[in-house]
Parts: sequence; C-alpha cells; structure tokens
Amino acid sequence: MDLNLNIKNIEDIKYIKSINCDEVILNTALTIGLKAIQMSQTTMTGNSYIEPLKEIIVENSIENHENISKINDMLCDLLNIKNNSSRKGKLGESLAMNALKKKYPGWKIENTAGIAHEGDMFAYSNEYGKILYEIKTYSTNVPAKEIQKFKNDMVTTNSKYGIFVSQTSGIVGKKLIDFETINNTIIVYVSCSGLNGHGIELATEFLLSLIDCGYLERRYLLKDKNIEDILYKINEKLYDLKENINNFSRIKMQINEFKTTMNSHIDTLYKNAFEYECKGNIVMDDILNEIKIHKPYDVSLVRDKEKIEEYLKNIGPLNQNNLRQLHNKENVELCLHEDILFLVKNDNNICKVIVKMNKLDLYFNIENMENINLNMKYESIVNGQIHIEMPDNVYDDVLYEIIDKRI
Repeated sequence: MDLNLNIKNIEDIKYIKSINCDEVILNTALTIGLKAIQMSQTTMTGNSYIEPLKEIIVENSIENHENISKINDMLCDLLNIKNNSSRKGKLGESLAMNALKKKYPGWKIENTAGIAHEGDMFAYSNEYGKILYEIKTYSTNVPAKEIQKFKNDMVTTNSKYGIFVSQTSGIVGKKLIDFETINNTIIVYVSCSGLNGHGIELATEFLLSLIDCGYLERRYLLKDKNIEDILYKINEKLYDLKENINNFSRIKMQINEFKTTMNSHIDTLYKNAFEYECKGNIVMDDILNEIKIHKPYDVSLVRDKEKIEEYLKNIGPLNQNNLRQLHNKENVELCLHEDILFLVKNDNNICKVIVKMNKLDLYFNIENMENINLNMKYESIVNGQIHIEMPDNVYDDVLYEIIDKRI
C-alpha cells in the first residue's frame, strides 16, 4: 500500500534524513506507532487480568495431569506397603528388576527371591556371565551380617560378580557407592538409591566398567588408589545429587503452596466481581423502575391482544394469573407500552402495572388529591400516585377489595 505523508515535525524530518529514508526502518516505525495507538485505546477490565491467569492455570493443570497421576499411583503403592515389610521388599525387587530389563533387554534376568541361598535375582549375558543381585528395603541401615549372607550366596551359586543395593537406607561400613574384591570376585554396593531403579543401573554400569578394564586380572598393576579416587569423586557427586533432589522437593512444595494461595486469591476476585455484578444489576433495575414509575399516563398504548398475550406468556404463572383477573373486571382493558402494562377503563388510563419477579406494582393515577382515603397497611403515595403491591403467591381479600375499589 503506497502512502504520501506530509511530515511537519522537525525532529522526525531530521531522523528520516539521518537514516537515508530507509524503507525497512520506516515501515517498522509505522508499525510500532500504530500498535502503540491501539494499546492506548484498549480498556483493561477485570477479565483482562483474570482470563489470562485462568488460561495459565488450566494449561498447567492439563500439562501436569499425567505426571500428577503417576505420582499419585506411586504414592498409593507406597501407602499400601508402609506397614508390610514383605510387600515393601517385593515392590523394591519388582521395580529394580523392571529397571534392569529395560536397561539390558538382551540379558536373561530371573527372580530368585523365593529360593534359599540364591540372592534376590540374577542376570546372565554371554559377554559378562552371571551377576547375582541382592535388594534391600530396610527402614534402618543394612547390618554387616546381611552382607556376609550375600557373600555366602555368591559362593553357593558360584557367582563371580555381585551387586548389593539398599533402596531405602544405608549399608553399614559402606559409602553411597562402594566395591570390594574377595577371592577373585567383585561386589558393588549402592546405598540409599530409592525405588526408581536408578541404583541398580548405577551399580551394574560401575561393575561392567570394572570388568571391562580387566580389574580382576590387572588390579595389582592398576593400583587400588586409582579406583578409590574415582569412587571418591563419584560419592562427592552423589552427595551433590542428593542435595539437589532435596532442594527440588522443597521448591516443588513451595510451588504447590503458591498455586493454592493464587487459587484462593482468584476465587476471592471472582467472588468480589460477582457481588459487584449483582449490585450493579440491582442498581440498574432500580433506575429502570424509577423511570417506569415516572412514566406519564398519556402515552401511546398497544391494544393488540396477540402482542399482549405474548407478553403475558413470558412472565411467571402467578403474576400472569393476577393480571388476567384484573383484565377480566368489567369495562377494564389491559394495554401495553414498551414493557409497562396499563389498565384502561372506559378509555381512561387509570393504572400503571410494573411486573417484577414475584409481585405486581400497581400505580393508580390520582385526579383529585383532596379526597383520598388510604389504607396505610396496603397503600402509599409514590410520586403523586397510589402505590399497591400485589404479591404473586398471597391471596388477601382485603387487598383485592382495595384494588377493586381503586379500579
């Protein structure tokens, strides 16, 4: 689109000359200016703030729903095993075995927990042979006698390699990750590994690294200090990892607390907005009713019976019934002006009828203020008119006598 503009601002002229009338820069400047004008004309309402927050909450809820469901399932499993050591042990073994199967799909892996002196499970591969596993889920540190039992199981099963994992506690005399060699065998220890299977993976990878470097055959040449240095560094990193996990859990809890607080604040905003909306509707109704009360009697009336009948069908049945009774009185005609009904008798407009939710407000025209007798229980003077309330669910003989008298 081509535009011819007459620029009068001296500063703008100087700037345009300084950029040699660069078309790209001028187009960008025009776009930014137009966007600024649009933003200045935007009216920010409560919804402008609430709706984006609501969308963020809904999107995050959908995004995290799957993760929350997984966490919930795991918590349910943990609650079921809390007071049952046997069930807790089986869950730990099952999770460890599943992790091992996923990590090494080509290995033969079998559960031997129900067989005496054969550990909890073993893995076999053509490359590394047999590896015996022991999984513990103690609430306290695993004692040294359990380590000795595992060593005896390795002798019984003629296993050259062993892995001892404590998922829920430490191991007496061992670091977070440790190993030892006995009679040309290697045993790797991992403590406090959790139930996610990472501990058994870490232990297996470390064992395979020792095997691949020929540690049993060349351990005197390699020197134990080299391995000790590596283990020291790994243990240091594991402590750092544990600290990061603790901080992650703390921050996640703070996020949940913040979400709860934010939801509470949003609920309060919705409540306040709803209250003001209701109050605003009430004020608007009062304004409209005030206009109707002051509406003169000499207005053009609709006497079309079909339109009046259509109007009556759209109001409550009890109010409708009372209006029909007024309409059926002798020489009385029910007419309509906008949304106000009028009672016309002998071509004289005698009463305005304002329909409300659960009543009719009748305003009778007063032609002579000097000779007025009022029943103060039912009648009052409003804007020079006699006002009578006609409830939709109450029948009162006295009230109907007064209305008949006024008509």
